[in-house]
Parts: sequence; structure tokens; C-alpha cells
Amino acid sequence: MSVTYYGDGEHPSGFVGFRVVRSWDHGKNYRQCYFSTSTAKFQSDNDVYFRYQKLRAEHQDACWAVESLEYQYKQFVTSTKATTKPERGLGVHGITAMFARWHGGRWEPCFSVSRPGKPQKRFFFRHHSFTKAWELAVDHWAQENGIMNGDRDQVLNFPPEPAQFKRLRRQMNDIEGSSVPVEALRPVFQEQRGLMNAKQSAKKINALKSTKPFTSSTSPLSTETEISEWFRHAVEGLS
Repeated sequence: MSVTYYGDGEHPSGFVGFRVVRSWDHGKNYRQCYFSTSTAKFQSDNDVYFRYQKLRAEHQDACWAVESLEYQYKQFVTSTKATTKPERGLGVHGITAMFARWHGGRWEPCFSVSRPGKPQKRFFFRHHSFTKAWELAVDHWAQENGIMNGDRDQVLNFPPEPAQFKRLRRQMNDIEGSSVPVEALRPVFQEQRGLMNAKQSAKKINALKSTKPFTSSTSPLSTETEISEWFRHAVEGLS
């Protein structure tokens, strides 16, 4: 509690009473207030006015404490921690992008969740798709830190771009002296490649349907067979 009592002669200005001070965000938010008890008959809890001013000071301190906590929480769920290394930040405190050694072996991409007093929890793309790994990381982060549902959903709906891992790899290799191979990026873009291939295949199928309309000599069954055969060859070509 940031409440200080100054008796007679204890404050340089001659003030007698309670001083309340609160500071957060590295001093950018600074609050100060004075509650004088100079008119009280006794400078102790035996005096009603003394107790009244004391309670006012404690109440003000509590209000500013709540304001400070609200600010810290908002910063936690909307900004990257200032000490986060370049290209790791994901817009909140406690979740970072990483390339980590898998059991001391090859480099693997993942989302890492820091936990106070516990080891980091990592969600590797070798086990999950990019989207699923993000969902698991955000859910774990929310549970560990008591994040409100609305804020959790807000973070969940804004996943990072896979391209961030390209930048992270360059940062680690070119500036930090690591040796993360380009192959380590493959799991990051696997889901994205799959979606693109599916869209391209769908476009080709639609194009085939439009260029081969049914005629009296072509039955729907034979056309579907041709499409299935073409799709099988197309998939084999993509694999």
C-alpha cells in the first residue's frame, strides 16, 4: 500500500496527514494526493476526523491500484513484452514464435507459451497444423494467465502470418549466428500450401466441367468418371 503518514515536523513543507502515491508504466502514469489531518484534535485513530482522512487515503490508494492492474492487464493482452527478442513477438505478453531444437536435434518451428514459475510450453508444427498450434497456444496462454474469454477470442482471431517465421529465420541466422536450415520452414507453410492446392484443383475441375458440357452422346456418369480420373492424376502430380 502506497500510503504514508507524516506527523508534525516530518514533512519538509510542514504538511501533517496522509500522502498517497502510485506509479506504473515506468513512471509514465504517476498519481499523488494529500489528505491533511492538521485540524484533527488527536493524530491517532482515537480521533474521528483522523480516521476519516486515513480511510479516504486508503480508498484512493485502492482505486489507483485497480487502475494500475487494469492498465497492466490491457498491456498484457494487446502488446508484445518490451524484452522480447526481434521477430518473436506476437502482439501479446507470453506467446512467442520460435525455432527450437527438437530433443536437441534439428530445428523445429513452434509457438511458445511462457508460464510463471514453470518451463515454457511449446506447440510444434510437426504435431499440429499452423492454425491448430495457434489455437492450442492461445488457449493454454489464456488458462495460465486468467485471460478473459473476450480477450482470448480477440487474440485467437488474429493469428500471425506464416511469413513471420521467414523473418525470424533470417534474424536468427544473419544477426544472431544460428544455422536454421530452410527446410525448417516447411511445416510452417504446409497448411497454406494444402489450401492453395485444393483451390487450384477446384478451379481446374470447374474449368473442366464448363468446357465439356453434356451432349446427347455423353452421359453424366461418364463425365463424372472422367473428372475423377483427371483429379486422381492431378493429385498424384501435386504430391
